Amino acid sequence: MAEINKKLLDDCAKCGSCKARCPVYDITRNEGFSPRGRIVLLKGIFSGGTVQAGPPAIRRLMSCALCGLCDNTCPVGIKPTEIIYQGRAALRGADRGRLLLRTALRFGLRSPGAALGAARIFPGLAQRVLPGVKTLPRRTLRNGGQVIKPANRKSAGRVAVFAGCSTNYLMPETGESLIGMLLALGYEVILPHGEVCCGSPLRALGLEEEARNFALKNIEVFGKMNVEAVVSPCPTCTLVIREHYRHLTGAAVRNAMDAVEFLSGKLDAGAGRKTASERLVWHEPCHLRHGLGFDPQGLLNLLNIEKGDDGCCGLGLSLTDRGLSQEMLRRKTEAYQGRGRVVTACPGCMLQLRRGGLETVHILELMEEAFFPAAEV
Repeated sequence: MAEINKKLLDDCAKCGSCKARCPVYDITRNEGFSPRGRIVLLKGIFSGGTVQAGPPAIRRLMSCALCGLCDNTCPVGIKPTEIIYQGRAALRGADRGRLLLRTALRFGLRSPGAALGAARIFPGLAQRVLPGVKTLPRRTLRNGGQVIKPANRKSAGRVAVFAGCSTNYLMPETGESLIGMLLALGYEVILPHGEVCCGSPLRALGLEEEARNFALKNIEVFGKMNVEAVVSPCPTCTLVIREHYRHLTGAAVRNAMDAVEFLSGKLDAGAGRKTASERLVWHEPCHLRHGLGFDPQGLLNLLNIEKGDDGCCGLGLSLTDRGLSQEMLRRKTEAYQGRGRVVTACPGCMLQLRRGGLETVHILELMEEAFFPAAEV
């Protein structure tokens, strides 16, 4: 069994503040399924040997949604989510029930094009692995090595796009909206060769070394680029390449920025037009607000989008605890029912919410419609 940084376990004051925001504890009302409970569990396994790393312990460890809400409530500044990642990596060998899933994920993320081809051949399997995907697109966004220049205007600068797997392979239209707006603002847009998955799904299943290898590749590609920012339409990807990579490698893509935040600072509020009479409701991605610290309320006002229901949709549990993931999704579906189309900034949240039967759209597409209706990739 691998080891874990025991200092992280000892730093926990066990005050329980983390439970106040934990969506899993809100459902279970069970101390063992709270951030504090999981830290006590790991300390019992690695520091005292008083707890066995059997199925009950594994289930509690894998029940974390990885939303990061507890990271912002800890009064002593520890990051319970990082402790969970390390614990999952250390106890991976004891979690035999997900061996096949880990093998499939390793293959799928190393060769996403081939995995997508297999998903087209076996659509039933694709529905299980990619809930919320009704049809698989025939095109992808990324074409490695491209530099797209704005037409007929002086360059305002250069940005690179970290597309992320969901945008590149499942929702290329979102990436096209992002590129179109960047070009309309006068930016040269780099779609570099060599981008790989950010590694978030790998870490979620305890595949720390595999995630580290992906991190090193992305840092090599994006880390030294002479660009104003590396923008991504996925807040999870942004959080991982900017912050999590420090834990994995000691380095990071320091100028990574969520695309919504980057563009919000460059919009001409007076030039935009509010969306038509369609009713829209906002679903806030956990990693956008609580991970990256961006509050989009000003943008929501401009686009006439209603404030939605706070809380996690359960996406982070879709690979590790389907029962809890379904319950969190049920609560979201109930909260948004009858409130119109659901707008969010996270491709992963979109897939999860579609799984619950909700119609969703990425806010980047609405931003393009409102501020750059003539934008083209």
